[in-house]
Amino acid sequence: MDSGNKRKKSWREEKERLLKMTLEERRKEYVRDYVPLKDIPTWMEEMRSKTQSDEENPEESLPVQRSLSEKVSLYRGDITVLEVDAIVNA
Repeated sequence: MDSGNKRKKSWREEKERLLKMTLEERRKEYVRDYVPLKDIPTWMEEMRSKTQSDEENPEESLPVQRSLSEKVSLYRGDITVLEVDAIVNA
């Protein structure tokens, strides 16, 4: 077997190993702290918290499309610590 096939096989084996692991098992293998996605508020959650702190009615002050604002989040920081499967740079 040449080194190209060996490399592909080890990649596939590693992929299978990781897919079989539970979330807790994968987290034990992390080498540094991480940020789970559940800790990052969506736009809707962020706007609700800001408007509630301003003591306004959040429904009146949020003229946003709900379906999109409940799916999109803004994260400022090191994206390499996010607990995600992939980071893609277009």
